[in-house]
Amino acid sequence: MSTTLASRASSTASRPPVTTVRVALAGCGTVGGALLDLLARHADDLTRRHALRFHVVRILARDASRPRSTAVERALLTTSVAEFLDTPADVVVEAIGGSCTADVLARGALAHGRALVTANKALLRTQGPALAAFGPRLRFEAAVGGGVPIVRLLREGLAGQGVHRVRAVLNGTTNYILSRIERGDPYAAALAAAQRAGFAEADPSRDLQGVDAADKLALLAWLAFGADPSTLEVVTEGLPRDVDAAVRGAARSGRRLRLVATAERAARGVTAHVSPALLHLDDPLAAAVDEENVIQVTSASSGTLTLRGRGAGGAATAAALLADLIHLFQPGTH
Repeated sequence: MSTTLASRASSTASRPPVTTVRVALAGCGTVGGALLDLLARHADDLTRRHALRFHVVRILARDASRPRSTAVERALLTTSVAEFLDTPADVVVEAIGGSCTADVLARGALAHGRALVTANKALLRTQGPALAAFGPRLRFEAAVGGGVPIVRLLREGLAGQGVHRVRAVLNGTTNYILSRIERGDPYAAALAAAQRAGFAEADPSRDLQGVDAADKLALLAWLAFGADPSTLEVVTEGLPRDVDAAVRGAARSGRRLRLVATAERAARGVTAHVSPALLHLDDPLAAAVDEENVIQVTSASSGTLTLRGRGAGGAATAAALLADLIHLFQPGTH
């Protein structure tokens, strides 16, 4: 046998067998549809690079009759939570949002011995520690930061390094609106553009009032400091009422207005707040534009690390869900 043929045979023999993962997907809207598109588009690459084959076995939807992505097999759709949970699966991906149904799905999945991958920061804010008590099968990279891998950094990369501060722009919707206003749009037009782009909900109040950022900050404080996110007080202030004037005033003073979330370890415990801030242009958080998030983590061992990437939108969130799926099931990662 030639050297080339021998090396190919050796390479083939050393590859791990392909693992088939049965996926039950809850939610088939912007995020769920984007995840299905990713799984279909990158199926060959996932098998070649990670020895994984993801097989979607059931899809839970609120309305099975709605028009959907071509990646959705309508035979897999169900509107029954019981039928969804009864379907044999290795992992439940929760992208349905809200809290009531999501709580039932999350607990049901973990109680059945399945892994749970979720993008639901509101659910984790109230139920995170209880769900984590089921074991290491809970993953939620997509719940904070979109495509920014901050959850894994805090869970693994900075574990034991004495993190004492997290400072971030965490809400892509408000950041997109502020960026549009900086480019000349009035607030109403900027909000409408955010809704058309899929960054803002029909009711954007959770974003605009800082609640979404507060939920994410509570989760980061949980990971960084061990604070219980369900009881942590996050002092929260949303965008100013006259945001157009605030953005113009910031520009005149050579600054940028951003909604900043900060959590830090203090002598009296963990403090956390979300509020608008006028940032100097050389501040890394001021560099967040459109739907981007920027997150700074300061620790005793590593100093200050800065992460930046898309923090909103179906594509970024779906990519984070897929990253968790790969991390859970890739051969040799456990």
